[in-house]
Amino acid sequence: MTATSLKRARLVAYRRRGEQGFALLEILIAFIILALGLGGIFVGVAIAMRSDAKTQTSRSVLRVAQSRLEAAGVTEALAPGHREGRVGNMYTWRQTVSAIEPVSRMRDATGRKPELRATDTLTAFWVEVAVRAGDGTVAKVAAVKLAPTAKP
Repeated sequence: MTATSLKRARLVAYRRRGEQGFALLEILIAFIILALGLGGIFVGVAIAMRSDAKTQTSRSVLRVAQSRLEAAGVTEALAPGHREGRVGNMYTWRQTVSAIEPVSRMRDATGRKPELRATDTLTAFWVEVAVRAGDGTVAKVAAVKLAPTAKP
């Protein structure tokens, strides 16, 4: 080696002496940034999974409520009042049935009842069903149902 190249090598080594330890510091900062990024991703995934579970529960509760509403008047005769029950271990339901007074049975302005028509063979009922899941999720559905009029 010549004297000039030896001086250059010493100069480069002298300049790099002040940079010692920067590689380790850069790696530590990169790991911190990576850890924060992964932490944020994991929190986002956890929130998404929790939201998905709530949505699935809401759908299940709504399906049970719709099923109970469909069964009203089919599996048992419709009558004004309340009924309660359980579906499995997860859901409780409450059904409220109210009779709807038809126009033909109401009195007119003079206090007389209008004459009966052929359509008076059916009675309308307002049926409300509320279903509650174990976690407190509630679904409520309601509909008008028709049933044959009971003969006196």
